Amino acid sequence: MKASETSLRNLIEGGKQFKIPLYQRPYSWDSQNWETLWDDLISLYNEETEVNHFLGPIVTLAVPGTPDGISPYIVIDGQQRLTTLSLILIALRDYLKKEESKLAEELQECYLINKFKEGDALYKVVPTQADREFYKQLVQQKPIDKRGRIYEAYKFFSKKLEKGEQGEQEGTSFDVAKLKKIILEQLTLVSITLNDDDNDNPYLIFESLNYKGAPLTQADLIRNYFFLKLPEEKHDEIYYQYWLPLQEKFQAVAGDKYLDEMTLACWQYLRKDGNSVKRSQIYQNFKQVFEKKKLQPLNELQTLIKFSTYYTHIHFYKTENEPRLARWFKRFKRLDFTICYPLLINLYHDYINKNISLSAFEQALRYIESYYVRRLLCGMPSNALDKVFIALYRQIHEQWSGELVGTLRQILLSLQRTQVWPDNSSLKRSIIEERLYTDRRNDRVKLILESLAEHLSKEQVNPENLTVEHIMPQTLTDEWKAMLGANAEQLHERCLHTLGNLTLTAYNSELSNKPFAEKLDYLSDKSSFVLNHYFRKVNAWNASEIQRRAEELAEIAIHVWPR
Repeated sequence: MKASETSLRNLIEGGKQFKIPLYQRPYSWDSQNWETLWDDLISLYNEETEVNHFLGPIVTLAVPGTPDGISPYIVIDGQQRLTTLSLILIALRDYLKKEESKLAEELQECYLINKFKEGDALYKVVPTQADREFYKQLVQQKPIDKRGRIYEAYKFFSKKLEKGEQGEQEGTSFDVAKLKKIILEQLTLVSITLNDDDNDNPYLIFESLNYKGAPLTQADLIRNYFFLKLPEEKHDEIYYQYWLPLQEKFQAVAGDKYLDEMTLACWQYLRKDGNSVKRSQIYQNFKQVFEKKKLQPLNELQTLIKFSTYYTHIHFYKTENEPRLARWFKRFKRLDFTICYPLLINLYHDYINKNISLSAFEQALRYIESYYVRRLLCGMPSNALDKVFIALYRQIHEQWSGELVGTLRQILLSLQRTQVWPDNSSLKRSIIEERLYTDRRNDRVKLILESLAEHLSKEQVNPENLTVEHIMPQTLTDEWKAMLGANAEQLHERCLHTLGNLTLTAYNSELSNKPFAEKLDYLSDKSSFVLNHYFRKVNAWNASEIQRRAEELAEIAIHVWPR
């Protein structure tokens, strides 16, 4: 291992290439990082005497040279700063083309490319696969797809150069020769070079250095582990054929959160076979299972991708092509009912492979939702359900009665104590007594009220303009205290958040703390929401009326969520 202080010029000059391996995440620096680096450059520019600025280490592994004379290095640590410095040089090259074409040519041929080389050997810096084409287009000055951090970084520095920002001298042009010298000679790095004959595994070194910068997600680590097990000569082919399409699918539905969602998909994949896996130990568990079962890496990757795709159809319901299933998946999302996903991805797999029909899948989803919503209405915690849904698919096959729905229902009915599926009498009692509404549960309460209304009208409710309304308001006025009578405060505390006191309305802001007589005008006459037709037969609102309405809603709930 060799360590030495160096400049960017000395690091990249000559026939060298710095390749960022697949196990590194895509370029991730953002405007805050770019602004900090730019401020450092401007500080150096405005110094009266030459001073250096230390940027940090670049850790590389020297690998055997190529037949065309290029000395390749694998970048283990420092890819973010190295890529950013290269993008600054590209922006400076394009800025110089207008007036200093020779200087622009020098930047291109000495610090961005290996002149006379072809293919990947042409480039001094080769980003990881996700960023490679964007970067190549910039270096080659070709039309670029204007997406992603690579292009955003280039545009950031291009705009800074165009504006001529020099601290207090903003608006004046740069001394480009001086700026070039600062970038190439006054930004210093510590270059730590490992030799190929050190028998060091670059990925293991990379893992040990991963406390720096943005930590890798569990999905990153699983991807890296796969490619560590796959033949290196197959990496590009497998990446573009399998991993990249999956990543792009998640990016399309989750945006910047795609890696977090891929991590959750991997978590559900590991749990689908009945294994209890902590979210913090997804990668460790994956490695243990992989090595214990001696799995074939490509086969396992294909299976992971298949079930991760199922996850996107369930969790991002708009990607599901079957509208009947998309409706159920949307309901589960609104209920924040992700705890059932280990079961759902298995059932979805059976549906895709025509082992169960669409109608059977729908009926199973109806019972699964009923199990969850009845417990929600009864105020039962969901932490006891993790083990239920991890084990349920295996239990269905162990207790198979010849068809899915009947077997699933019998298993759910057999659950006891903290895992029980509440019966009708428990449901009625809880709907009258339990406090259902909280800010955290707001969308769940909306869905419950919508579902009760849809049962009455047989039409889907459009929830867009509707909000949850407390009929007896959250803040009692003197008029409301008079209507409630003796013990008004205690009645308010007991009944406020129960289902009997809740409805949906488009007039929430108008109703607020208004007296019941004024609310009644909106609820009974102006509201088209079918549950509010109930108020056409009500003249007062107190504890007994709230209970009476709760009893009526409970009868509807028994039919909406059958047992």
